[in-house]
Amino acid sequence: MNSATRPRNRRSIWLRFSIGLLLGLLALMPPGAMRLLADQSDRTHQLGSKLKCMCNGCDQAAGKCYHVGGAYSGPCDTAKTMLKEIDTHIAAGMNDQQVLNAMIQQYGPLAYVEPPKTGFGLVAWLMPISYLLAGLALVILVMKRWRKRPVAVPAMPGAGGVQVSPEMLARARQQAQRETEE
Repeated sequence: MNSATRPRNRRSIWLRFSIGLLLGLLALMPPGAMRLLADQSDRTHQLGSKLKCMCNGCDQAAGKCYHVGGAYSGPCDTAKTMLKEIDTHIAAGMNDQQVLNAMIQQYGPLAYVEPPKTGFGLVAWLMPISYLLAGLALVILVMKRWRKRPVAVPAMPGAGGVQVSPEMLARARQQAQRETEE
């Protein structure tokens, strides 16, 4: 054999052995294990999307933190840490609400991406609706008052910009007619 082909054969043998070993280990795994790992990762990102990344640099959800336009594009270290903590809570057997409660207890209520629909968080959901209704009522009130205003007659050319009401104009015409009759 040629010495140049000998290292190539060793590499190909090592590569074949590594691939075979990997496939053998995958075959020995329980059937639901791969799906469980995928579910846990999906579940982690789903729960992470309900919590704000606490790096104070992006205001994005921890499960979707990508620092677009930065020196790199990908989750920041804070988001990675938060996702690992969520993964740890999930591995401990906590349900979704327990995981969220544990994360809020650790990071505070500012960690919510959207406020909860109970308690004081309900105010944040109701305020935009109440502001919209109050603004609509104000617009209707102003429009009604504008409709009740008397209509001013536009000034005649050469009147020097003085506005004359229709009643005053009628009195002036009557007076002019009386004075011309005499």
